Amino acid sequence: MRSLGHSKTMTESSIPTRTASQIDIGNVNIGNFQVGSISGNKYNDFNANGRPDLGEVPIPNWQIYLDLNNNDRFDFNEPSTVTNAQGNYSFVNLPPGSYQVREVQQPNFRQTTPNPAPITINSGTNAGNINFGNNFNAGTIAGTKFNDINSNGRQDPGEQPLANWQIYLDLNRNNRLDGGEPSTLTNLQGNYAFVNIPADTYLVREVQQPGFIQTTPDPGPINVTSNANINNVNFGNVFFVGSISGLKYNDLNANSIRDATDPPLANWQIYLDLNGNNRLDPGEPNTITNPEGNYTFGNVSPGRYLVREVQQPGWVQTTPNPGAIDITGNTNAVGLNFGNNFPTGSISGFKFNDLNANGINEPTEPRVANWPIYIDLNNNNASDPNEPSTLTNPQGNFSFINLPQGTYFVREVPQPGFRQTTPSPTPLTVGNGTNATNLSFGNVLVTGTISGVKFNDFNANGRLDPGEPPIANTQIYIDLNNNSSLDPGEASIFSDSQGNYSFRNVPVGSYVIREVQPPGFILTTPPAVVVVSADVRASSIDLLTGEAEGRSAKSLSDNWLTDGGNSAGAEPEALMAADSLLSSAGRAIYPISDFLVDRQAASLGNLPNLGQQNVGREPNTQVGEFVNKNELINWNLGNSFVPSGARDLSVM
Repeated sequence: MRSLGHSKTMTESSIPTRTASQIDIGNVNIGNFQVGSISGNKYNDFNANGRPDLGEVPIPNWQIYLDLNNNDRFDFNEPSTVTNAQGNYSFVNLPPGSYQVREVQQPNFRQTTPNPAPITINSGTNAGNINFGNNFNAGTIAGTKFNDINSNGRQDPGEQPLANWQIYLDLNRNNRLDGGEPSTLTNLQGNYAFVNIPADTYLVREVQQPGFIQTTPDPGPINVTSNANINNVNFGNVFFVGSISGLKYNDLNANSIRDATDPPLANWQIYLDLNGNNRLDPGEPNTITNPEGNYTFGNVSPGRYLVREVQQPGWVQTTPNPGAIDITGNTNAVGLNFGNNFPTGSISGFKFNDLNANGINEPTEPRVANWPIYIDLNNNNASDPNEPSTLTNPQGNFSFINLPQGTYFVREVPQPGFRQTTPSPTPLTVGNGTNATNLSFGNVLVTGTISGVKFNDFNANGRLDPGEPPIANTQIYIDLNNNSSLDPGEASIFSDSQGNYSFRNVPVGSYVIREVQPPGFILTTPPAVVVVSADVRASSIDLLTGEAEGRSAKSLSDNWLTDGGNSAGAEPEALMAADSLLSSAGRAIYPISDFLVDRQAASLGNLPNLGQQNVGREPNTQVGEFVNKNELINWNLGNSFVPSGARDLSVM
């Protein structure tokens, strides 16, 4: 109860003085003002209907004040009081006047009654039942955090609570815990609660923890009203260390089993086919196999998954696609392997010396080593830098292995002095496991014969005239370097008793024929340049006449040699002992060495044995040598072919 003071009374100084001259003294009145009061009750208006109902309890210790300046707030000089245990309050000894009664608002409460109208206090006025109803305008949100082992989004018997998990009210709805947002930790029973929260709409969220995935959807907006207790706002999570792993390997024999010899395949893309459409779509998890061919998907959320591989050009998957994989908490699915086979084929054959030029490899015809064979990818009949090539090995064999599926043209690189006697192979179609074998290339060496007579030119006219005798035992040689002297390695022969000499099996090319000057003799015929061409394969070129099936020898002085007679005649086979056999590689002037009758011709160079060239680098082909009838000759094909090294035909 608050008293504002005593009633007003008349003091002596305020009493009017009357004199005795005033005979009739009347109206000597005594006035009093009876003070007033204002009282009421403060109660909890549970149903917020603005009136006190049965069961609604008083609210003690609530501040009520007289708002003298009518500014709707409590100022320091304004009368105030506090409700008692019964929620009552009163202001007493109020002088006459008009008063505004107000309450000081409290957190989480809202006033359910309107502010009282101005109260006029007259003498003896006691204004009662100036009541204030308030409603506790707050509620509670509570729930449980649990380990949803089966990931079904509800707490089943046996699923344990999760303690110390942070739950928060996402006031700005950005799905993260910000400073100033209410938060709490779940207790040992996994429970949490936000109490006495003002009436409003809230989003409740959890702070995600590593290794867990939320199995329940985020709760929708929760509308908190006065005294509302909203429970079972639960969060389910499952601890997942689920993984899917396997191996990618080259299934060499395509048996769908990883054998000990099957190598791994690195850098192969494996993915989880979330929508089951058998292709890698944006957003689908994927990974690349490591150098050991292994792949792993870690921290896989519980669910059902299809594991697939991205197919690579030219490869065929030999293992079936894995079935659906069910991942639950702590599931590690292993051994999901993918086998692939690169369908390849091979082309192999041999190179032989077709001695009789009939296009058939007969038992007596030898193989040819170090001959370049290539795959003519663009079918232009020329070996281009990017085209696979190899050299025949010592047994004359060649092979191209690990060829991708396709159609191929196999060709040889022509060599000077040789003519191909077999037709070029028809296009070869290679598929998985296709092995084209016994592809053969036959060639014959194109050679000619250079022969003549050494004679005593009595009249020094440079022609063999009747009666001019032969000169025996004069050394005739082929001047390979045209330096007018017989050098080591240059073919030479002595004229026989009839003055005849002969160089047989001379490869295609141009040659200068000279003699070693006999003592006491003067040369009357100039040296000759003799051209052996591919269209003269077994010609006898006479140095004197210069003729051989329509061809002629040309002197170094550019004078054509003329026939001074026919006493030399055709060279009988019986006189061929004075022949010299030539062997060489194809060049402008052929390097010929050690040309002796019935002796092995010298090797024209030392070619390295480069062996077979292929993708697999499997040295399984042998090399042979070139045999020319009675002589064993190692043919050097010169520098007309430069090997390019092993090439991976599987990526052509």
